[in-house]
Amino acid sequence: MDELDSDHDNFISLTEFAAFCRYSSKDGRASELRNAFKLYNQDQNSLISASELHLILNRLGLKCSIEDCHRMIRSVDFDGDGNVNFKEFQKMTQSAALGFHFLFSDPFSS
Repeated sequence: MDELDSDHDNFISLTEFAAFCRYSSKDGRASELRNAFKLYNQDQNSLISASELHLILNRLGLKCSIEDCHRMIRSVDFDGDGNVNFKEFQKMTQSAALGFHFLFSDPFSS
């Protein structure tokens, strides 16, 4: 948690999370990426659902609809189950095309 919370305010901001994902993808720190995944996986079922994403994004101050979250999930849901598993999450954070910067740059302006 300390590595994610760079300003030590006991809150992981979107900026801190995105920076962490970029850093982690460069040096392959899978255990820290798994911890980041757990932040979104609120029910600990190894899947990030649209409702979990909706909850966390709204906590981060990104007001979005559940439909927006379904759209974001679909953009990285490689197996088509409607959720993001750890492999999909890992690929997303390591891919320039599907990284968090892309997802959160302006996903609600359609």
